[in-house]
Amino acid sequence: MTISVFILKFIEQFALSFISAVGFAIIFQVPRNRIIYSGWAGAGGWMIYWFCLLIGMGNIISTFICALSIAWISYIIARKLKTPATLYNIPGITSVVPGGTSYKMTYSLLIGDYHQAVEHGIQVIALAGAIAGGLIFFEVARRNFKEGLVPKIQKRR
Repeated sequence: MTISVFILKFIEQFALSFISAVGFAIIFQVPRNRIIYSGWAGAGGWMIYWFCLLIGMGNIISTFICALSIAWISYIIARKLKTPATLYNIPGITSVVPGGTSYKMTYSLLIGDYHQAVEHGIQVIALAGAIAGGLIFFEVARRNFKEGLVPKIQKRR
């Protein structure tokens, strides 16, 4: 992959993930003045996910790191704006939810291909566990190591 193709792919991935997170923020009725921040959280997490896949990490590990990074970005934004972090991490995390794999599992069940349905089902459970694990891991780490994970936010005078 040449550098120009990589840059175009980077811009494409960033723009589409940003639009996706903003779309879900609108669906979840995030306040209008906070929607853009949901887009930043989602795009930041997706770019980390995409980069992890590019360097050869597996889908489940990439999903875990993505969820961890979205939780971190959301928490920083939430502290800065004095709002709940769920305004940013729920719309941000929706881009890595295994909807396509869930569809394949359901379709395989309906057509009677149970072997394929079990395979997809295990993958759905693993991906959902990676998402939940990333969010929970950040929250536990944040509570135990408050000073090191999140930069200090200066108060304005």
